[in-house]
Amino acid sequence: MIHMTQSDRDRISQAVLEAEKQTTGEIVPMIVAQSDDYPGARWRLAIVTAFFFGFLCYFFLDDFDPVWILWVQIPGLYIGYGLGTFGAILRLFMLSSKIDEEVHQRALQAFFSRDLHVTKDRTGILIMASLLERRVEILADTGINAKVSRDTWQGIVTDMIGRIKSDDLTEGFCAAVHECGEVLAKDFPGTHDNPDEISNKLIIEE
Repeated sequence: MIHMTQSDRDRISQAVLEAEKQTTGEIVPMIVAQSDDYPGARWRLAIVTAFFFGFLCYFFLDDFDPVWILWVQIPGLYIGYGLGTFGAILRLFMLSSKIDEEVHQRALQAFFSRDLHVTKDRTGILIMASLLERRVEILADTGINAKVSRDTWQGIVTDMIGRIKSDDLTEGFCAAVHECGEVLAKDFPGTHDNPDEISNKLIIEE
């Protein structure tokens, strides 16, 4: 569950509005609870929990039939899989490569489903935070990528991830939007005829 007050949402939307005054770029902030369900990680957790139950049975029951080791592992699987609903626990069993893949795919899906690729000068840019994974993805359209190196965004991403881990998501978004606006203003300065092609509102998806 993503908890964002209306005040926080308004602050981020205002940050977008201010940033877009100095550039023709279209900045879209987005938060998703998680980029994937990670069934593989949940099954790894389930198996480890099942083995742990068997370990407890073996070492702490003095008089038992060895078949009990197998029986206690069955509820261990269910309990372990259920523990995967807790993000802090599930993260321990998630593979970094899988996280990178899923967050990037989720960002790509959002980029196209939200029509960031159809702006007049191909200057849409997505700032997406995926909370379970504590990852941030910044995707820019072809017009921006033709002039701005993709490595430019890495410092903004790193700073924002730090703020997410410190539970300072709103300020992290505001800072990231401001910095993206400054980068874009250098190659895509605002004009008197600068229509707002995409809503400035923060997108939230559970």
